[in-house]
Amino acid sequence: MVGEKNYAVLGLGRYGMRVADTIAKTGATVLVADSDMEKIDDIGNRFTSAVSFDMTNSKALREIGLDNIDVAIVDLAGDLEGSITCIMIAKESGVERVIATADRHRSVEVLKKVGADEVVIPQDESALRMAKALISDDFMEYTDLGDGLCIIKVHVEDGWNGKSIAKLDLHKKMGITIIAVAGSDGKLTAEFSADYILHVGDPIVLATQKENIYNFV
Repeated sequence: MVGEKNYAVLGLGRYGMRVADTIAKTGATVLVADSDMEKIDDIGNRFTSAVSFDMTNSKALREIGLDNIDVAIVDLAGDLEGSITCIMIAKESGVERVIATADRHRSVEVLKKVGADEVVIPQDESALRMAKALISDDFMEYTDLGDGLCIIKVHVEDGWNGKSIAKLDLHKKMGITIIAVAGSDGKLTAEFSADYILHVGDPIVLATQKENIYNFV
């Protein structure tokens, strides 16, 4: 399900690190950059490429290959100057979608004015939700229930098309339980049998442990 896109995470705060890790686990191309050389040395081997430099250095930013990036995440929430520089250079380099973090609501409009397509104020699970939305068109919603359990809403994938829930046996094979399917009116319903046939593109809701969501990207 992973599209042919290249990603850059500029700034490895808690949010940026979680986004980068989540996307990288799908096998996608991920460039990470941070001003902390020790951090880059520690985690660099987890990503396609990793570089360290002053994130306000526009010359250095232009030299890391942003012209080959489709989506950039700028996580310098505590550094407005650095965030502005990264956003502007990313857009100048042709990055189609730039998402930035902000540490306060009053910074949101500033970052949008300089080119950010989206600005978020990080929450505990927002990085995971964002990463999943970026890497998979089939991933629709994510809800954290705590204790490692989550509920996700996805579209039925090609490999499940025309098969019954009983035949797929997702609980045994993947640790996944289907809790809602598309009814005859197209709306989700929790009333269905094991003989229910899945159809590609239909929405379904699943309950599973967090680590299992990588099966959907």
